[in-house]
Amino acid sequence: MQLDFASMAILIAINLAVIGVALPLAMGTPISRAAQHMQGYFLLQALGWALILAASRIRGTTWDPIFSVAATCAASAAQWLMAQTLQSWLGHHPLSRVVLGLCVLGPLGFIFFIDSTAQRMAWYSLCHGLSIACLGWMCLQPQRPAAPYWRYLMAGCALVMSCSLFTRAYLATYTQWLNAFTQDGVANHVFAVIAQVCGSLVLVCMLVAWRDETNQKLRELAMNDQLTGLANRHALLQAAPLMQALAKRQQLPLAVLLLDIDHFKDVNDQHGHSVGDQALQLLARALKSEVRSDEMAARWGGEEFCLLLYAHPAAVDAFYQRLCVMVQQQSLQELGFALHLSGGCALQSLQQPQSLPQLLQHADTALYEAKSNGRGRLVFERTSIAPALAPARAAQEPSPAP
Repeated sequence: MQLDFASMAILIAINLAVIGVALPLAMGTPISRAAQHMQGYFLLQALGWALILAASRIRGTTWDPIFSVAATCAASAAQWLMAQTLQSWLGHHPLSRVVLGLCVLGPLGFIFFIDSTAQRMAWYSLCHGLSIACLGWMCLQPQRPAAPYWRYLMAGCALVMSCSLFTRAYLATYTQWLNAFTQDGVANHVFAVIAQVCGSLVLVCMLVAWRDETNQKLRELAMNDQLTGLANRHALLQAAPLMQALAKRQQLPLAVLLLDIDHFKDVNDQHGHSVGDQALQLLARALKSEVRSDEMAARWGGEEFCLLLYAHPAAVDAFYQRLCVMVQQQSLQELGFALHLSGGCALQSLQQPQSLPQLLQHADTALYEAKSNGRGRLVFERTSIAPALAPARAAQEPSPAP
């Protein structure tokens, strides 16, 4: 039995529509923004095929150009959603603007050449092919780390589809082999087969990319504190050996700083746990703004935070003083009362490196001393700081918090 182009196109439209509807069911809810764009891509592609087939059935009527233009708009919008999907997974790419321009120019040129079937088909095939080629290049040039295999397969599909569209543009312009989008003939039959195969492979690529996105989110959940957005204890313990090795190799100072919100139990008892959560989030925001990208701040547990800083004692002290001022000012504005911090710090010795557990123990001892001496102060573990610095340090200590 010979299958005509219209029947093939109907099957493609049904297949794309079913994929678009079934994706959320397979992924579960809620789905990510990238997955939503992916779903929209398949649904708009299905709508585009359905509209062009409807236009072919009312050829020569008033509705023919309306349905045809709507079909081009749906297909162009689908390409833009695919660009958005790729950017969610691969990072913002300069070519996305080119894709947007081509998605606008395609339908506009189609309208301009509306009275010439060959010209409008050639123009739109050219713009559509160029936009797909740009999408393929975006897969080959990711702006953030991403698994290569699905990207290469996606780029291969884009290459095949763009070449087939360029061929359609040539055939429509210079030959008589392609006089209408839905006419039966070798060119259209081959294009329908290529579109179906590439559509299926694109679905595979998207599902693999979505799986990678989901796995990355799970890894982030395992390494981040959900209340504050900072790294958690496990993440800091994973990162610390690398930071210690870098400090040793490059002869950098490394400080382990433990911070504690003073009288945090009173905050929860007097103002409620929701205000206590706000206090923790406020301190986390302050830490994010002050800690450099190559350093680390983590919620250690409860109201205690642990920082790894590439800093000498004077720099750690300046960091602590700056942080205290910021937290006090912001807490007065947002919470109606001032938060005060106590800190204990241990410094990695370049001559006799210590393990992280040892440094943490020293920092914890210093923190306990800060609390015992009235809170609202930073204390260095005694073996970590040169004696000459101690008097200056004592002179700079703030008065105990009330």
